[in-house]
Amino acid sequence: MAFPDDEYISIASNSLIHEELSYDHNLLKVEFQTLFDSITHEHKNIFDRIMMAVQQNKGGVFFVYGYGGTGKTYLWKTLSTAIRSKGEIVLTVASSGIASLLLTGGHTTHSRFHIPINLNEDSTCYMDPGTDEAQLLEKTRLIIWDDAPMAH
Repeated sequence: MAFPDDEYISIASNSLIHEELSYDHNLLKVEFQTLFDSITHEHKNIFDRIMMAVQQNKGGVFFVYGYGGTGKTYLWKTLSTAIRSKGEIVLTVASSGIASLLLTGGHTTHSRFHIPINLNEDSTCYMDPGTDEAQLLEKTRLIIWDDAPMAH
């Protein structure tokens, strides 16, 4: 029997990656279809542009602006279920703890990316290469940062 390679063993023992991959894919496919069927035309255009960048590994930064109640959280949920239903990782973060509670699997940006709470001109976010957090970021297909303008 062949031995698994080091990367597979490392990922298999990474609880952060395991947590992000533990969603029920079949349930998410049904949920995605329900969400997708009721998004607006404008949200569908945004959804398509972001999904194209994800599927083609193009990367990019997309800023979605809208007043409260315009469906941004609904769009985030639709995007995250679409990608998670395929067994891929989406990190959902928000600048405040309350906003992070509205996102499935949400965390604060401070906790997920090691952003210092008290910032000054010398502050940095630092993650050691090879750690569980760094491996999680390497495997992530999309990061959804809700309320990004609220961050300093």
